[in-house]
Amino acid sequence: MNSHIPDEKKQETDEHILVCLSGSPSNEKIIATAAKMAYTFHSRFTALYVQNGVRQEHSDQERLEKHIRFAEKMGAEIVMTHGENVPVQIAEYAQLSSVTTIVIGQSNVRQNHIFSRQTLTEKLISLIPDIDIHIIPDTFGTVTYHKPHFPLYTEKPSVKDILVTISIFVVCTLIGLVFQKHHFTDTNIVTTYMLGVLLTSILTNGYLCSLAGSFLSVVLFCFFLTAPRMSFQTYAVGYPVTFLIMLISSVLTGTLAAKLKNHARLSAQLAFRTQILFDTDQLLQKAKSSNEILSVTCTQLVRLLNRSIVAYVSENEVLSDGMVFHSQNQDEEEEKTKAEEQLLVQTEAEAARWVYENCQRAGATTRHFSNARCLYLAIRIEDHVYGVIGIPVQNHPLDSFEYSVLLSVINECALAMENSRNALEKEKNAVLAKNEQLRADLLRAISHDLRTPLCSISGNADMLLNNGNGLDDATRQQIYTDIYEDAEWLTGVVENLLSITRLNDGRLKFKFTDQLLDEIIAESLRHVSRKHEAYQILTECEELLLVRVDVRLIIQVLVNLIDNAIKYTPPGSVIRICGKKINGKAEVCVEDNGAGISEEMKPHIFEMFYTGKNTIADSQRSLGLGLALCKSIIQAHDGNLVLTDHHPHGCIFTFTLQLSEVILHE
Repeated sequence: MNSHIPDEKKQETDEHILVCLSGSPSNEKIIATAAKMAYTFHSRFTALYVQNGVRQEHSDQERLEKHIRFAEKMGAEIVMTHGENVPVQIAEYAQLSSVTTIVIGQSNVRQNHIFSRQTLTEKLISLIPDIDIHIIPDTFGTVTYHKPHFPLYTEKPSVKDILVTISIFVVCTLIGLVFQKHHFTDTNIVTTYMLGVLLTSILTNGYLCSLAGSFLSVVLFCFFLTAPRMSFQTYAVGYPVTFLIMLISSVLTGTLAAKLKNHARLSAQLAFRTQILFDTDQLLQKAKSSNEILSVTCTQLVRLLNRSIVAYVSENEVLSDGMVFHSQNQDEEEEKTKAEEQLLVQTEAEAARWVYENCQRAGATTRHFSNARCLYLAIRIEDHVYGVIGIPVQNHPLDSFEYSVLLSVINECALAMENSRNALEKEKNAVLAKNEQLRADLLRAISHDLRTPLCSISGNADMLLNNGNGLDDATRQQIYTDIYEDAEWLTGVVENLLSITRLNDGRLKFKFTDQLLDEIIAESLRHVSRKHEAYQILTECEELLLVRVDVRLIIQVLVNLIDNAIKYTPPGSVIRICGKKINGKAEVCVEDNGAGISEEMKPHIFEMFYTGKNTIADSQRSLGLGLALCKSIIQAHDGNLVLTDHHPHGCIFTFTLQLSEVILHE
């Protein structure tokens, strides 16, 4: 087949084209016609196969497998269902899936005799008259293809089935002889043979053994249990009619039992497939990364197919090395090593890479890399490939049921990887949006809040330059003080900005040393705002409390907390700094008796650039960096910074530090 549907995706319409799959040689032509229609109308394309419990010949089954793969290659979604009435199943699916057009084959053989049954096409027209049905002549050149007229499975029964059938009817005959000896009626004996036919249908495969059992039951009953015995003659007038009715009943019973068994097998397969897909979906929902999703998928496929699976995942748009998931019958290390050597060779990797690059299946049973051991399928959504899965099929090809389940599991895997990628993209976008918001807040804070001290410095300096000689000493000293304090405030802001930037980027170098806590507190008081002279600052610290810290950063934390208390409390307030040992750690508290912090502000107090509604007395506003920086520095020291209320009013900032171990040398 030279036609190929281009891979370019166009916007789909409301059209939905359904093509029916079969083992007919001309079915490939029908699929190609339907694919062209789907591409022309930009419509959804589905290929449906209905399993009706009738076992097919080996050649028909091989053609069906080929047609399923061809339909998938042409872009069809493969759907399999089962039911005894094929037209009803097709009609139900078409109505439930909003199918607008059905493409189906029609035999050219005319059925003009009086007992002709309706064809599949005629039944579909009567069941779904509102859906367009395109009929393609079911011919294939000069090849003659005869559809079976009877739903019989003509494969020769196995020796085991033959022995089981013979044993059942030997036992039935012996039971009949016992019944005759005890003067049971012939009805009981006939019922025994009917039971034998049912058991044969249940315990053997196909229809032939049950049909043979039906004839055998009549022959044995006539030969051994009717007078004269050991002959096929009978003196009774009604026995020929009895034999005929018995034969018909046995044939019907055996055929119905065989059909029920086939339908039970199909129902079990459908239930197994549903359970596999359900379990896979649940496991995939728990998986997060692409490797986890691929591992879950391959584990489920190994459980389903009982074959080793080789898998490749796309990492940063590059296909990774292959990973082998071993089947349950490969318990020995030697078998696993051998399987890996066979499945991870260069030729197999090249086939997988070709599938990744071309979004098409390749490997065994295909035109591309047909000498490969595995059939390689892409894990993809539209044109985006997330990985490749290889299934060894060189010695044991997949049947239609296994192949349909394989496609369903791979589609679930692709959908899970798509959702995982979307979640990661959403998370990245959220981080980018947060960073953009931080940048915007920083620019806003710098442009707005730094303007006041800069204008103050500029204005005071201008006054000194132009009118310095006319100012008295007290006014001049006040201007110098204002310039100094504004410059100190700007210096503190710049220090905080540099520290928090380096800390967030991981570029801040920590230099941990053993230091006395009371000396750190005393040093920090030398760097606080000069306004602290208007406040009562008290310190209480246990002696010889040794902590392991980066002194420079802990001093910066204390300076920020003390300056924060000075800014937001009125002059004359008491600020207390306490250091003590609690639960094997050093605990430092900075408390004040100011107005405190409102409940609505407490959840945001450690957020970067959050300043709340508090305004400092001199109209300068904090950039909202100090507390965020303190929190980050303390966390880097394996501690924690918390805010609590100071009764009756005020607030307490408490943080913990690691104690040092003191080693005494005598």
